[in-house]
Amino acid sequence: MKLFFCLVLVLSASRLLAQQTVKDSVVRRDTINIHGYVYDEAGKPVKYIELRSSQKYIDFDRINITTRTDTSGYFILEGVKFNDTLTFEENVLYAPKPVYNKGSRFLMIYLPSALVKDVSERGQITISAKRRHPKIIPSFIRDYKANAGCFLGGVHVAARFRDGYGRFIQLVNEQVHYPTKAIENNIEGTVQVSFKVKRNGIPDEFKILKGIGYGCDEELINTIKRLGGWIPGIENGRPVMMTQTVSVEFKLTDK
Repeated sequence: MKLFFCLVLVLSASRLLAQQTVKDSVVRRDTINIHGYVYDEAGKPVKYIELRSSQKYIDFDRINITTRTDTSGYFILEGVKFNDTLTFEENVLYAPKPVYNKGSRFLMIYLPSALVKDVSERGQITISAKRRHPKIIPSFIRDYKANAGCFLGGVHVAARFRDGYGRFIQLVNEQVHYPTKAIENNIEGTVQVSFKVKRNGIPDEFKILKGIGYGCDEELINTIKRLGGWIPGIENGRPVMMTQTVSVEFKLTDK
């Protein structure tokens, strides 16, 4: 029995000694602290936008190190990789690309504006009318330009029509009339206009990006003004003015 208790004491002492000799694990990372400013294309500070490092927190190895800019566009990222890729949160006003940093401690970052969203990309808008005169195709013309629709997509669609884009397209199809002057002169083609949805939801500052004249451009603009009913984009809890585009094809038929 005495021998048994001696063996137990020896084993207990050996385990205690082993625990005392094990060193605490130390995590070492080649990291730096980065600070700087984020501006838009006009040189104005981008407020409260989130920056994200590819580095993870030591205590939370599933969460990336993140920060936000302040009112002056200033930010600080601590403990990030020496060679790192910084990304931004999705934003309705900007189309930020990843920023590749190679050891720099100070960064001046300029974010490009978001691409303009064409609300008619979800459905083709075609205004038709019966042709009154035969279509003349000159045989000597060889340089044809295709009317390729240029639909620009954006990261987010902030400003939107009150009843949805489907309803907007339906209303435009119903309310845009083919001008008589354009029909009489065999005028066909695509009209594309841009406009700004103001903070109060009113469409304004119209610009003709593609026009065919003969009253078609004005007919589309006047219809959009008459429809109204836009909801402005929201950024940081506040309404912001954003640009939209609409494309309409005016097409004559032979039937």
